Order: sequence, then C-alpha cells, then structure tokens
Amino acid sequence: MLEAAAFPAALADTVARLLPALSPGQLHVPSAPFEVLQNGRLLRIPVRTHYARERLLVCAALPGDAGVIALCLGTRHHDGHLREACARQLLQQERAWTVPFIVHLCGEYVLEIVEVIGAALPAWNAQALARYLLENPGYVETLQRRAVSYWNCYYRRQYPVWEDYPARRTMAALRALQLTPR
Repeated sequence: MLEAAAFPAALADTVARLLPALSPGQLHVPSAPFEVLQNGRLLRIPVRTHYARERLLVCAALPGDAGVIALCLGTRHHDGHLREACARQLLQQERAWTVPFIVHLCGEYVLEIVEVIGAALPAWNAQALARYLLENPGYVETLQRRAVSYWNCYYRRQYPVWEDYPARRTMAALRALQLTPR
C-alpha cells in the first residue's frame, strides 16, 4: 500500500478503503516514489501508477475525499491523456493536500498538462501552493531543471526562445509564489 504514504495521515482510512477498488487489473505496482514535504510531513508519491483506466474513472467519480484521492493518483497514471483529465478535475478542488500532485506535473514532459496548470494557477489555492513551494526549494529546482531539459530535448524547435516556452512561464509563476508567499 505504497499509495498511503502519498497522503496526510488523516486520509489513511479513506485511502485504505479506496485502494481495493483501484487495484484489481493494475498492470504494475506503482513505481518508486518521489519524496516531498507538506506541512512538515514526508510524503512519498508514486512517480507512475498503472490502474485500469475504467476503475480509476469510476473511483474518481466517488464523492468526497475518496474521489479526490483517486484523481490525485490519476495524475500519476502512465497514460498522459488520463493524467491530464485528472489534473483538470483536480484543479477544481481547493484541498491543500492535492498541491503536490499538481506541482509535480509542471516538471513533466506533457506540455498540454503544463499549459492547463499554468492557466489555472492564478486562481488556484495560492496560499497552499506558496507554503508547499517554500517547504521544498530543492524539489522546485529539480522541476525547473526538468522543464529546461524537456524544452531542450522536445520543444526547442517549436519554442526557439526559452521565455516563450509554456513550462517556463508556469515555473516562473510557481517561483513567484515561492518568493512572495501570501
């Protein structure tokens, strides 16, 4: 139950009830986690999950925290289209514990997801974002380096000027929150 370590302890019972509904048909166990802090607690969030698409979508439609937890885990799914769909829905939430799942997507290679997040950032949970970013400065640096690397490898022809690259703008918005907490 690696996924339980990805959420605050207060959600442990909900995660424990949700995972049996998500796990059948799982192609692989969740991959090795990345580690971040949130409110002083170490979270270990899977880099990728491999739940059956249909099960994940059913669980994401559950009411309350269970559905939001499924969306969070969906942002780690191996299918980029499903990650984007989960991220879009997750951005509708105001729960502070969802922040690590959204922020991590900013350092990934699917530009369409980064653009969705960048557009939503000005209106999305700025206080929780700022607190999280301040607590994880090294992690934010890693996301920045990844954004540069993906631009250089995959998007430099499309965006020859670094300043025009959407992930650069999204990371700049995050950095601004990190430097001027609200």
